[in-house]
Amino acid sequence: AEGCENPLTYVFPFPSPEIEMTNVVYGENKTVDGVNRVLTMDVYELKGDMREKRPVIIWVHGGAFIFGNRNDMRSFAETYASIGYVTASIDYRLFPLSQGIPDSLEAFDAAIKAVGDLKAAIRHLRKDAATDNRFRIDPNHIIIGGISAGAITAIHAAYLDEDDTAAPYLQEIIDDNGGIEGSSGDAENLQYSSDVEAVINLSGAIYRTEWINSDEPPLTSFHAQDDDVVPYFDDFARVAGIEIMPLKGTGIIHEYADRIGLENYFLGPEMGGHSALYSAPEYEEERIEFTLNANNFIREI
Repeated sequence: AEGCENPLTYVFPFPSPEIEMTNVVYGENKTVDGVNRVLTMDVYELKGDMREKRPVIIWVHGGAFIFGNRNDMRSFAETYASIGYVTASIDYRLFPLSQGIPDSLEAFDAAIKAVGDLKAAIRHLRKDAATDNRFRIDPNHIIIGGISAGAITAIHAAYLDEDDTAAPYLQEIIDDNGGIEGSSGDAENLQYSSDVEAVINLSGAIYRTEWINSDEPPLTSFHAQDDDVVPYFDDFARVAGIEIMPLKGTGIIHEYADRIGLENYFLGPEMGGHSALYSAPEYEEERIEFTLNANNFIREI
């Protein structure tokens, strides 16, 4: 697809490109119930791609910080690997279902744990580039993205910084989890940067829009306005109809991004709910529109 006007409009000849997947350990940490969790990610590459430095997209699955696993993002990872990215889909620590639906503080804690795990995954790939160079990534071109809880994780990993003001209860949660960088990587892992170049937000949200600054990573988003799980505007995120945490969704985020001058692109269809937007046939046109425009947006970055 190299040289095409838009890689996603390129039609691969039959058979489809062969994708190689490698499972790697990127860290470990304690779960809420004190169990040590080994953290892994699946790394996808286009077989036969010999380029020395390749851009990266790290994908984070959804599931309300309770459910899901790295295989949920396999289709996203394989699609972008097929056009030349190195992609990864990570596992991260989840709130144990045995403890029921988390309350607001427990949900914040789960989200901060996920952010720390994602940052460890970013640092692992940078460490690989500087040492074994197993995946031949370009450490200057690392993009993170996710869906639902995964998008919430990616957004906070990109925009929540040491300099940002957090309420005391939230700051306590951050401190208890090893600070902004978290504690999921070993000492060598923690020597590397967790900075990213851009964010892909699929039905995500942020706790405080003021954590976003104009000089931070560009953002591209896809989110239905009638989403009743993760709010498109300013409302509570819900699990099984239960209000969990107040969040500002894509509609608020991009209005704020425009106001402060952060480079961004988003598509917010009126209908599509939380999951039908990504699967129902009636929203195929919206999915294609977002995919093409988002890919161009990222490629230009």
